[in-house]
Amino acid sequence: MIAGPGFWDVEIERAGWSRVLQPGPAAFPEIQGRRTVWGRNCYVRGRERLVIEWSDQVTISAVLLNGGPFPVDTAEDLAAAIGQDHRPDW
Repeated sequence: MIAGPGFWDVEIERAGWSRVLQPGPAAFPEIQGRRTVWGRNCYVRGRERLVIEWSDQVTISAVLLNGGPFPVDTAEDLAAAIGQDHRPDW
């Protein structure tokens, strides 16, 4: 458990990410065909993409950074995902 949607909003925004309220498969191809989850938030920062999925109100089930999985077992892992300067693979 790292915390549910909304808990990390300030940190995500402070790191330069903007939430995409209606993400489509053209902008976020990695969400196409993914299983149904309790919640999914999508963000962009320049050409970078961040997807955070929750299995319930407080449990992050997956983080995808620029289309690939980013393991998050701790709050520090999530902070690294949203704060580091990751470059897209394209």
